[in-house]
Amino acid sequence: MQQPICLVEDSPPIRKLMEILLTKAGFSVVSFERGSEAIEWLRQARPLALICDLILPDIHGIEVLRALRALPGGEHVPAIAVTGLSQESEQRYYLQSGFDRYIVKPISTTTFAEEIRQVIERKYVAAP
Repeated sequence: MQQPICLVEDSPPIRKLMEILLTKAGFSVVSFERGSEAIEWLRQARPLALICDLILPDIHGIEVLRALRALPGGEHVPAIAVTGLSQESEQRYYLQSGFDRYIVKPISTTTFAEEIRQVIERKYVAAP
């Protein structure tokens, strides 16, 4: 069984759309509305990748990323920020903070799953 992608998105319609697109592309997905719930899950499981909104109802998405990176092996898990924050300075900041990719909403239904696949493949090929 393939490791699931951990998806953190507080908007139910966007979360459902991402789940459908990723599942159709052959991925397994575990999704959360709140960052704290995702962190709890991450403490017991290792995802194939983390896809995380930045503006969440309980904590900031960067806190989810930091929690993942602090776990054994967490530095090797691809992390993708998916957010409505579209300024170039924000993109630079979050990529420098440890996200491997930054996707601005609204997501493209035709390319989203392939973008995720490319990040996963690139990260795992580069891993020691």
